[in-house]
Amino acid sequence: MRRMKTVGWCLALVVASVAIATAHMAVQKTTPEADAVLSESPQQIQMWFTQSPDPVISRLTLEGAGGAVALGDTEVGDDRSLVAMLPSKLGAGAYTVRWRTAGDDGHTQRGEFAFTVRAAD
Repeated sequence: MRRMKTVGWCLALVVASVAIATAHMAVQKTTPEADAVLSESPQQIQMWFTQSPDPVISRLTLEGAGGAVALGDTEVGDDRSLVAMLPSKLGAGAYTVRWRTAGDDGHTQRGEFAFTVRAAD
């Protein structure tokens, strides 16, 4: 009987852990796609999530070989996305997008992805 109670508690703990892990928001897709090699500069950076991002703490930043690249304000879309416009064209090179946001559970999450703009032929 004692062993069955232990197994029951372990099973309940596993189920609770899975429920908590799936409560966090996740990135569904990005534009540009992670590791993309683009033939021209994108006009914006956009990311879609499984939950609506918190507009208060959400931020997108962009960094290239020369350092930080200016982006427009980070906005939260009705489609559970974050978007920031690029006010000017990017030159050829590698870029890293860093993001910060939170979903329904309020936990701040961070991440990054990279893409490359190749030189014009």
